[in-house]
Amino acid sequence: MSKHQSSLFTRRQLMGLQKLGNIVMPGGNGFPSFSQTGCIQHVDITMGSAHPDDVRDFGYLLLLFHYLPKLAVTWIIKLADQPDRFPEILASQLRKLNIGIKGVVVSLYYSGKTGFGQSLSPLDVIEFSLNCKSLDQ
Repeated sequence: MSKHQSSLFTRRQLMGLQKLGNIVMPGGNGFPSFSQTGCIQHVDITMGSAHPDDVRDFGYLLLLFHYLPKLAVTWIIKLADQPDRFPEILASQLRKLNIGIKGVVVSLYYSGKTGFGQSLSPLDVIEFSLNCKSLDQ
């Protein structure tokens, strides 16, 4: 991981995000992994409009992911992907966890933003380019 600094997350929390991102977006078939894009450098922009309590709680989750082994993080992600297998009291929390995890990781990964000195973007792989044209043309 680069020496990126965040005003919202500690270095260990960023390392947890990097681990999480590489599990959710591992790369392959021509796609870069989460860490290869360098998109983590834009986490403050992505999380900037989130409620401070949500940023804090997500930071706790990232810190947990930093310390947990990769297998345990993968297991948590798989549980969050299958909330209907659990009683509603747990299922509702797993759905929130899934949205939080995937929302941040996927938003960063497909933002089109790469890290400094890096140019690998999944948008290039899918040949996506957004162009705006005036209706007058």
